[in-house]
Amino acid sequence: MNRKSTIYAEMNWQDFQDYVKQTPFALLPVGALEQHGPHLPFSTDVIIAEYMAKQIAERSGFILLPALAYTPSFSLRKFPGTIRVSDETFAEQLCEIARSLATHHIQFIYVVIAHIGAKQACQMAERKLLLEEHTAKLVNLALPGLDEAMQKYCTSKRWHPAFAHADEYETSAMLAIRADLVSMEKAVSEYPQKNPLMGPISVAWDEFCDSGVIGDATVATAEKGKAMLDLMIEKGLQIIAYHQATLKDEAGV
Repeated sequence: MNRKSTIYAEMNWQDFQDYVKQTPFALLPVGALEQHGPHLPFSTDVIIAEYMAKQIAERSGFILLPALAYTPSFSLRKFPGTIRVSDETFAEQLCEIARSLATHHIQFIYVVIAHIGAKQACQMAERKLLLEEHTAKLVNLALPGLDEAMQKYCTSKRWHPAFAHADEYETSAMLAIRADLVSMEKAVSEYPQKNPLMGPISVAWDEFCDSGVIGDATVATAEKGKAMLDLMIEKGLQIIAYHQATLKDEAGV
């Protein structure tokens, strides 16, 4: 697991053909194009997913595919600029990618998800492909270790145990990866009143959140971001290593 990564977009067909014979695995970053408060860009989740996937690729030797950005974003769909596709459309796109890559002998695609809003669609695709023969399968890595990372490194309280958006975590991660895209002078702290129906009903976030931030973005630092990203990357590599071991066991290696 110490070979250099191979970036799909920079390969030619002969490079790909030769490489897959030895390494029939790929990494697929999944982000979103959605509002991330007044201080972060629409592409925040894409940037985080690409960063994590690149780091994992460099240590695993798996082929690094281009990121998917046009993904489900139901809760934030009404904020200006957010681009949303349906869960069904995105899940089918994932299936089509898997089927296509399977014809070129890719066996498994590790989906590095930095946008929790796409998690359900990724699971839909993973389950659908499980029922199909002769196709690549998905292994979904949805911000592995995020809860542990936030508990360990974030100093602000978390607005909701299931959600993190444009807050200390994401702002810190962006400061660590692309500080040039972060406007910390515009960062805010917002803890909206929780709607008790959030969960039983899908509530659009613009109905209760003014800034698009849920939590405290003002206390973010690049150091916290690097530490959290490193922890999540390690967790992702651990899941991959465990999965790879199961493949060897099934093959009797």
